[in-house]
Amino acid sequence: MQNKDLDIDARVKNAVLGLPLLKPDEQNRCLGTFYERIELKITFSEAMRYDWTTILEKVMKKKRNYQLLFNGRLDMEILGQYIRLANRCAMPFAIKNSQHYRHNAAIILCADHALNRKEIDIMKRYPQY
Repeated sequence: MQNKDLDIDARVKNAVLGLPLLKPDEQNRCLGTFYERIELKITFSEAMRYDWTTILEKVMKKKRNYQLLFNGRLDMEILGQYIRLANRCAMPFAIKNSQHYRHNAAIILCADHALNRKEIDIMKRYPQY
């Protein structure tokens, strides 16, 4: 009888609060994905300063199982050029508008499995800009 009570309590708790997340702080910093799945990350300052579409296009053409994640706070003009890039490359994308995504990640190119890249910051991987 006690196991049934615990099961009911867990169901009610999940219904009210939602399912518990694995590594919620990491997912909030990474626009809802995990750090080990990220190929490249562009911060707000990097997105405002440079046009990364050519580098992203080269990377996206090599691997087709990627997805672009955009922070909803990104400027609409900049967001538009990256959405056009995603459409041109037939790359799935998502615009993340959660109140929890208040970190500096503006654009993330990620996979649905672990990549374990040592360096994900686009400025450090492609310093020619």
